[in-house]
Parts: sequence; C-alpha cells; structure tokens
Amino acid sequence: MSNLTIGQKLYQELDIDINLTLIPLNDLDVYVAIKYFLTLEDEEPDNAKNIKKIDRYLRVFRNLCEVSEWQKAAYVLSFCYTSKPLHEQLRIWGYYREQIELYQALLGKVNSDYDIICLNGLGRACYNLSDYTQSLNYYQELLKFARLINNRQAEALALGGFGDIEHIKNNMSEEIFFYQQQLDIAREIGDRQQESYALSFLGYALHILELNQGKKNYQQKGLNYLKQALEIACKLDNQEIESICLNNISQIYLNRGQYDQALIYLLRQLEICKNSNDIRGKYSALEILGQCYVMLKQPDQASLYIQEALIVTDEMGDKYSKIRTLNGLGVLYCYKLKRYQQALPYFQKALEIMQQLNVEGYLVISAVNISVCYSYLQNHQESLLYLNIAQSLATKSNSLEDKGLVTMATANNYWRRDKIWYKAWGILLAIKGLMIIPPWRSMNGRMAMQAAIKLVFGLE
Repeated sequence: MSNLTIGQKLYQELDIDINLTLIPLNDLDVYVAIKYFLTLEDEEPDNAKNIKKIDRYLRVFRNLCEVSEWQKAAYVLSFCYTSKPLHEQLRIWGYYREQIELYQALLGKVNSDYDIICLNGLGRACYNLSDYTQSLNYYQELLKFARLINNRQAEALALGGFGDIEHIKNNMSEEIFFYQQQLDIAREIGDRQQESYALSFLGYALHILELNQGKKNYQQKGLNYLKQALEIACKLDNQEIESICLNNISQIYLNRGQYDQALIYLLRQLEICKNSNDIRGKYSALEILGQCYVMLKQPDQASLYIQEALIVTDEMGDKYSKIRTLNGLGVLYCYKLKRYQQALPYFQKALEIMQQLNVEGYLVISAVNISVCYSYLQNHQESLLYLNIAQSLATKSNSLEDKGLVTMATANNYWRRDKIWYKAWGILLAIKGLMIIPPWRSMNGRMAMQAAIKLVFGLE
C-alpha cells in the first residue's frame, strides 16, 4: 500500500470496476483512459510545471463528467494532491481558468455542500481574473443559496466576497460593512479561518480609510486587527492567510515610513510563498518590496522586484494587479530615476487597463502621473489635459490621497510656467498639498514632500 503512487491511491479510492456487465460499451474507453492516467502513465518529474503534474487528474475529472459520474468527479475535485484539495491547490498555484472549468462542470450536479464550494470558488476565481461583474454574480447566487438552506458559513463567504468587490470599487464604507458582517458570523459559528480572513481584510480596509479620509486612530485599529488575524493564522498553520496578513501589515509600515519593519514582514511572506508555491502571495510580496526599495532610494533593487512582479501578473492573468505593478514601474522611472519618457508608457498602459476593467481605484493616480511626465517633458498641452482629467475625477472622490496628489500635480504645472505669479501660486499649492497628505501619514505624502522641496528650492 505504501508503495502506491498518488494516482494509484486515488484510483483505488474511486473504486472503479471495469466490468463489461456494469459499464455500457460506449463508455468503456473512458474508464480505460481513467485507469491509464491514474495507474500506468509515468509520473511527471519534480521539476515539471505544476499544471503538468496534475494534468492527469484534470483529465480524469473531465472523463468522469463525460460519463456523468458526478460523485466520483466531486471526489477528484476534493482529493488532496498536496496538503490542500485539488481545486484549492489550483488557486494557490494561480490556475484560475482551470478552477472555473471544474466548478462549472460540477455545479448543481452533486449536493448543496459542493454547490457552495463551486459558487464560492467561481466567485473567487473570477475575482482573481479581474472579472468583477461575473464574480459578483456568483457571490450573489451564493448568498441567496446560503440563506435558502440556512448555511451561515456560506453566507459569511459570500459577504466576504462582496467586501472584495467593494474594495476594487474603492467603496470603503461598504467594504468595511461587509467584512464586519463576515467577521460577526465567523465568530458566531466559531469559524476561525473565516475570522482570520475577515480580520485581515477589515484591518487593511481601516488603514486605507485613515489614508483616504483622515480618520484618526483607524490605522492603529487596523494594525491590531491584522495582528489578531496573523496570530489565528499561525495557530491554524494556514500559510495562505498568514501571507495575506504579513503583506497587509507591511503596507501599513510602508505608509508609516518604517521601511525596515516592512521589509521584515515582506521577506518572511516571500519565503512562505516560495515554499508553498503561492503565486498570488508571491506577487504581493514582490510588488510591495519594490515599493519599499523605491522609498529606500535603491532603484536597481526596486526594479528587480517590480519587474519580477510584472511577470507574475501575466502568469496569473490578473489585470488589476498588473495596473498596480505598471504604476509602480512608472513611479520608479518618473520620480526616482527622472526618466520621464520611459515612465510614460507604464502609466498609459495602467490607465488603459483601468478603463477596460471599468475600475476607479487608480484612475486619479494614473492621470496625475501622466500629467507630471508630460510636464517634465515640456509638453504642456498634454500635461494640462491629463491634469484636468485628474481634477475632474478628484472632485467626485472622497479620497484625501487623490485630492492631495492632484493639488501637488497642479502646483507642479503652475511652477513650470514662465510668469512669476504662476510660480508663487505653485509654491502655495505645494504647501496646501502637503497639508492634505502630510508626509508622516503615507508614502504618497513623503513623495509629495520630496517633490515640493525640489520644486521650491529648484533642486531638479
């Protein structure tokens, strides 16, 4: 028994009997193929791509669906290839499209437990592929189904999904509302894993609320939630949640200017994710590491991490993450290396993807950055065009970060005009911008202060 391969063990557990008296002749080739994939086909080498290693199990799943063996297909979906069920392992490795195929095939075919797994999995996979409309549809269906069968755990999962969607939409009050509901239910039913998830995302949302709306003490409250979440994750030995907590905590320290502290959490996260092949966690660590080294004025190191993060976004197919990474590269080239012509395509591509996804999270930032690039390139017409776009967007935004960045970009625009009163007005606007986003509160505030000092003292 101990010498059986994983595939052979699975075949044994599926209890498939190739008996001509039991199996229709038309289906015989399907069962023969299943036996071949699980018992005879050579195992992939250790250095093979993850998807190649599990390809046989995906084929077996499809074959079982072909002959309507839904219970056995469900067993394949849930069997543990590693320490996690197959469908969960696909998510960890970033194979979201393969996840969607499995869930769609099985939805409505087995029982309510598997319908919950499929609906939640579909919502999460679509979210990870930046298909937020479809993701929301699945979470709404999950919530309706969960309440119909009075499944509180599934209800909490759906509410957490709503929180994720509101985060992308930059609707912080709604985001916090849904995560708080998820947390309340998780505690009510004693679901420690969901409690940890909810605390982590709620903590980060409170941090963003302080940045965007100046809510006092929300950042510390958010950090406390995140540390609670991290403690639970470690007790559960759930490395995926631990990774999320470490990343969110690091971003708070990054905004506080405590870069050494942020690096401690990020390097710990990166090590965990490399060991577990957690591609999304790896991306998050790389992207924030890049930001850290930008602020530490180590551009070579920053570029190394951000470029690697960009490669990972293409592997995942996550367009929203690509926006963040492109913006990070643009910031590096524009504000640190002063290579404005190189920075411009990164900002423009980020803006283009945002418009495709119809999300607003980085619209103001991208428009501001493009305006600044054109300003330095002496293209005042294009600079003013994007500045006007940013100003229009900022008037509709509740974000102090957005308003402060637009004010600083306007100051930069005035400073580069010929008349002395324009320059004077530019200095006043720079001071106003620093009052809106003070340097002690966020990374953007510190970058704005550096830009203001250079502007006022003519150090550029």
